[in-house]
Amino acid sequence: MKSVLVLLSLLISGLLFVQAYGQTPAVPQHMALDHQGIKWNWKIKADDYNFVVTTVSNYDMKNVTLNKDNKELIFEGNSAHDGNIAEIQIPHDLINGNLTVIQNGQQISPLIINSGNSSLVVLKFNQTGDITTNIMGTTYLPEFSGMAELVMMTSIVIVMLFTTKMRRI
Repeated sequence: MKSVLVLLSLLISGLLFVQAYGQTPAVPQHMALDHQGIKWNWKIKADDYNFVVTTVSNYDMKNVTLNKDNKELIFEGNSAHDGNIAEIQIPHDLINGNLTVIQNGQQISPLIINSGNSSLVVLKFNQTGDITTNIMGTTYLPEFSGMAELVMMTSIVIVMLFTTKMRRI
């Protein structure tokens, strides 16, 4: 009973006196949404893989399509106001490398943050009406992704042949 009280008091004092640290946001304060954004999770099918591209914007994001030949995601939206901002999270395994962003036919230089397994593209603009944003990468899917299954099966067969040969010796 005494040990339970000691452990309980250590737990409570640890909760009361230890400082908590939070992670600083990846997006600088001056680039954050001024008002509530709408979050969409877009399911993108690329060959035999499925990816989720997440967008948060304060305007109506209508559609996202993939042009795999150009290693490009095409975002279509519409805004009735200026002061627009969008945060787009793209998995590295979908498109990656040096990202080029074109909005309504003009190349722009948005904030791009590469972290973990994805890139975060932050757009800030004052256009109204229809908005088309193209994000092009230099790589599409992991290289040799179509051959991965063949290589795996071949290596399993080789290992099995090698182990059966070793048993006979």
